[in-house]
Amino acid sequence: MATVKDIYNFIDSFAPFSTQAEWDNSGLLVGNENSTVNKIIFALDVTSDVIEQAKTVGADLIVTHHPVIFKPVSSVLSNSLIYKIIQNNMSIICAHTNYDKAIDGVNDILCKTINADVIEKIDDTFLNIVTYNNTYSTDDLAKHFKDKLNCVVRYNNLNKNINKIAVCSGSGSDYLSHAKEMGCDALLTGDASHHSFLDADEMGIVLFACGHFETEMIAIKPLLEKINNEFDVECVLALQNTPIMTI
Repeated sequence: MATVKDIYNFIDSFAPFSTQAEWDNSGLLVGNENSTVNKIIFALDVTSDVIEQAKTVGADLIVTHHPVIFKPVSSVLSNSLIYKIIQNNMSIICAHTNYDKAIDGVNDILCKTINADVIEKIDDTFLNIVTYNNTYSTDDLAKHFKDKLNCVVRYNNLNKNINKIAVCSGSGSDYLSHAKEMGCDALLTGDASHHSFLDADEMGIVLFACGHFETEMIAIKPLLEKINNEFDVECVLALQNTPIMTI
């Protein structure tokens, strides 16, 4: 029978926790590494709803992308997520930036989802560079991303032909200058601020913001399938939607 430590070690084998960013907090964050695992629920984020789903299906381990503990915690009260996890005798493993940059990790899955013809990983960064055999207009590429990621796309329309794109799932607008330096026509990421779009205009590069949830949730089911194929443990995908509403 698998233990929490077994699941942790397996994730560590393809997405080493030692590779996480220095500001990150990935790993076994709540629970007992020696606990037996009968059922795992997978989610992008730990929320009260996900914990309720875990209780309903009888999961004893939650595996997420985003860490349940990120900022320093000064108390653990009865209304907190950590308290609820402990109260229900669950453990939680969070694979964040280590899974982002892993081979066949979040960023690679994003590149495959948008049907890139060539994918190049950039060492020591969260960036991939993808190229398409054909060039696309800004509008056509935005429509392509909208279709493949089932998302709302925000972008600055520089009306240029595009075939080389830097890709960073989640929050990657800080890589605009890197993308420009590497000769990319555009940067695709999840989140981007007003000022990031202004910066992109000044640099002459197109910035596509396709949603933090949408650029990362696509990697949760593949993580589930990896673990399901390795262990005789029931795996369940939590029902989650983006917390951001649009009209």
